[in-house]
Amino acid sequence: MGDNKKWTRRAAVGSLVSGGGLMLFGTGGSTHITSNRDVTVNTGDGEDAVLQFVDVSDDATVVRSGSPSVVYEIRDNLGAFESDDIEVEARVVGGGALDTTVSGESDTFEVEVSCSDDKSELSGSYTIELEFTASNSDFTITATRTTGLVDIDCYDFGSSNNYRDSGDVGTAAQPANPKGALESPGSVNDGDGDTFATAVAAQRSKSDKKGGRVGYALPSVEPGGTYELNISYKNSNGSWNVYLKNKTGDEWTQKFSINGGGPDVQSKTVDFNNTDDVKISNNADNLYLIFETTSNGNGVSVDIFSFELSRTGTKAN
Repeated sequence: MGDNKKWTRRAAVGSLVSGGGLMLFGTGGSTHITSNRDVTVNTGDGEDAVLQFVDVSDDATVVRSGSPSVVYEIRDNLGAFESDDIEVEARVVGGGALDTTVSGESDTFEVEVSCSDDKSELSGSYTIELEFTASNSDFTITATRTTGLVDIDCYDFGSSNNYRDSGDVGTAAQPANPKGALESPGSVNDGDGDTFATAVAAQRSKSDKKGGRVGYALPSVEPGGTYELNISYKNSNGSWNVYLKNKTGDEWTQKFSINGGGPDVQSKTVDFNNTDDVKISNNADNLYLIFETTSNGNGVSVDIFSFELSRTGTKAN
């Protein structure tokens, strides 16, 4: 079986039924074939395998909501399967599930992964475990493979788990005692440069003249570093401050102002001091960005296009 010959479906099925052939041992995961006559053998990833499983994750694009990426190819050396015969389950190693699609014709199929609707927290570089099942009337092939690192950005800021305002929507832990509203919360950080969320202060009343306090949960950042916050916004009126909290509400970063800007998009970069860098690192998976104004006027708001907290360097805490 070392001559890498192309199998015909008839030859392969005959070999399986007789209990011989296809005794290949590949690397990177388990694979087996079960014939409809209860003959089970191992197979590998060579050209004389019934199915080759080829890792193409090195060339994968970033996996985003609505933007799947190809991470594996399946090469059918028998011409034995259609795309509908192949099922693939995908899961981030140590994390949540991803949606999969198998497409293609003839002897090559592509396996795409995309963000799952019920998993909005994935943001970073991950390895992905894939479980393949290919089945027809003659035999069933099962295999498990793990990709290289793939960049995934499934974080959904518009998920009710990830933002908070004074209405009956948004369940993030911070800010405490929210005030005002986040309009179109999922339109922040959508990548198209044209849409935005709007933080709107509460209307002034006799009982409460304070303005707005709303916030977003942030994706995890890598600990042990120095950090910066980038914000793009426009049409800020009143005085708006931004700062970070953790889940318990400790107010442990300094406040930074975003003001003015008119109809043109403004960008602001915030560099944190050493004390704040340590606090961010120690709460790397438990961070909230708060937008707050104490302006008393009605109609106080700011349009928020994007924000990102990122690690800019490494250091010991």
